[in-house]
Amino acid sequence: IGRKKEVLDAFFVELGSEKAAKIKIATMDMWDPYIASVKEHCPNADIVFDKFHVSKKVNEALDSIRKSEFNKANPAVRKDMKHKRFIILGRRKNLKPDQEETIENLKTLNTTLYEAYLLKEQVLDIFDELDSLVAMRRLIRWFANVRQAKMTAFDAVINTIQHYLYGVMNYFKHRVTNAGAEAVNNKINVIRRMAYGFRDIEYFKLKILQKC
Repeated sequence: IGRKKEVLDAFFVELGSEKAAKIKIATMDMWDPYIASVKEHCPNADIVFDKFHVSKKVNEALDSIRKSEFNKANPAVRKDMKHKRFIILGRRKNLKPDQEETIENLKTLNTTLYEAYLLKEQVLDIFDELDSLVAMRRLIRWFANVRQAKMTAFDAVINTIQHYLYGVMNYFKHRVTNAGAEAVNNKINVIRRMAYGFRDIEYFKLKILQKC
């Protein structure tokens, strides 16, 4: 279908202005065409940026540091760092004891990567904060920590959060995500792959309704 503004506009036209005006919250990623469409058709809706999309951008920045440090490392260190990607990108609170030990070893193995890992953990922990005012203060402190550490790979993350700060603040206000919609999308993709594509769109719709 695509991710153009006109695609979402068509949905709101079909929904009708009366129902669209009743929408109070719209969760999405930081996609300007969708933002513009929601602002145009849903005058009473708070736009909320899904924390998982913020997490994705943070992990992409961390992964770029991991790749850079891996390429610079000597063969012995590179061997120790190999196959550690998913441990480094995972949340510390979800690690198993042996994985925790791997992170602790990172302190001496590569201090730059370890510091980047801590910055990742710090910002993702902020999105678990229940007090919105405390969360915003911690977020501002995180910006300062990144700049003090001179972790330029995170600069794009800071710029993105600052540019879309209203939607990030609305996450702390409403605590909603796209998780439900993403789960349905995954089911639809599985149905499509199992069928190797559908020629009959109406039958495809029926299969979606059956599974979801």
